[in-house]
Amino acid sequence: MSRAGRLFELLQLLRGRRRPVSGAELARAAGVSLRTLYRDIAALQAMGAEIGGEPGVGYVLRPGFLLPPLMFSEEEIEALELGAKWVAQRTDDGLSRAAQSAMAKISAVLPQGRSRAPDDALIVGPPWSRAHVAELKLLRRALREERKLAISYADGKGARTKRVVWPVALGFFESARVLVAWCELRGDFRHFRADRIEAAEMLEERPPRRRQTLQKEWRRSMLTESDSVTAYGRVAPSTTKGNSMSKIVFYTNPQSRGMIVHWLLEEIGAPYSIEIEEYGTSIKSPEFLAINPMGKVPAIRHGDKVVTEAAAICAYLADAFPQAGLAPPTAERSAYYRWLFFAAGCVEPAMSNHSVGWDPAADRQRSFGYGSYAAVLDTLAKALAGRRYIAGDAFSAADVYLGSMIGFGMRFGVLEKRPEFEAYWGGLENRPARLRALEQNEKLAARQAWAPA
Repeated sequence: MSRAGRLFELLQLLRGRRRPVSGAELARAAGVSLRTLYRDIAALQAMGAEIGGEPGVGYVLRPGFLLPPLMFSEEEIEALELGAKWVAQRTDDGLSRAAQSAMAKISAVLPQGRSRAPDDALIVGPPWSRAHVAELKLLRRALREERKLAISYADGKGARTKRVVWPVALGFFESARVLVAWCELRGDFRHFRADRIEAAEMLEERPPRRRQTLQKEWRRSMLTESDSVTAYGRVAPSTTKGNSMSKIVFYTNPQSRGMIVHWLLEEIGAPYSIEIEEYGTSIKSPEFLAINPMGKVPAIRHGDKVVTEAAAICAYLADAFPQAGLAPPTAERSAYYRWLFFAAGCVEPAMSNHSVGWDPAADRQRSFGYGSYAAVLDTLAKALAGRRYIAGDAFSAADVYLGSMIGFGMRFGVLEKRPEFEAYWGGLENRPARLRALEQNEKLAARQAWAPA
């Protein structure tokens, strides 16, 4: 019998006894020498088994937190190792040490010949490091002990608030650590990025409901508050007729350019429904490829018409819903068309290439539609100087697209924060329609991130 099998059998023998049993009796039952038994008892204790007693007195297994020895396949061992490496690098010091200790205990009871030395064949990449003022260990403790937290929190715009929250869950994502909690200030569930928690104190007071109950309520709210492909846009005026009354289906992913179209749909005010397409799965399905063979979002279906590409969708919707006033009269559209498609054909590719550290060399610039990153920025800054809107004196779909590009670019550092850009974006970013779309998009992103695997 393998050592792992012998240890497991010894545990089973101890589980079947309510009173202490002598080492000699255990050794006979296990078919081993007394010396081997003593080594096995010590090994089980080192693994976390609450075995009381000592040689010459007898042994008893107390109720405790113990995972009995198991038999693992090669792939199961690799999965455990990779998971332990991820925890060791992506969580806090306490969980990191626990992951390494757990793997050491598992390795100690693997059958002879399968004990594994540290293996670098499977590597966890470096995390997107952000400083955390509030220790994740404290957040985990509040969850474990079901205690309230008093936190100081700074949102994405830097606004600071003090809140008392009831912790529900802690999520570890590639780029963020997120605390789910019921917020007494807002009277609802909220998601708090750990790197924006500037101070945290665990209170003696406990939430009025158990954490398991709160978690069920939170998951129900994730399904009902933001979902689920039912129309939730504002109803268009009753004077709309013909094609504009057809149903709009909006295909998107919260982590995509779909936010541009989402904003425009809220500006229009017509009802629409949302279909979330998941990267790597539904976005490459035959059903969605029939909508967009490129397998990307955003896209819309309006009655029997399908439109893809964000700039084209903006132009189409502005025309399909003239009552929203998002396109100038036909005879006055020269600037509107120019800057809408300048944003799509020049600004976006210039930003995309620049974001990965590549710009066309001087002798290659004529091969690219936008010429150079610097030329695009200079041209755009000159066009926006002293202007509130890009295509005249009224807000238009061109501002939705161009403004989204500028806002995104400055936020993520791929577009210089020139005064002209900041002034232009400052006049757009707080439009009510955009804020509604942004709130809805964040709810969809949270629901997507926390959906069960």
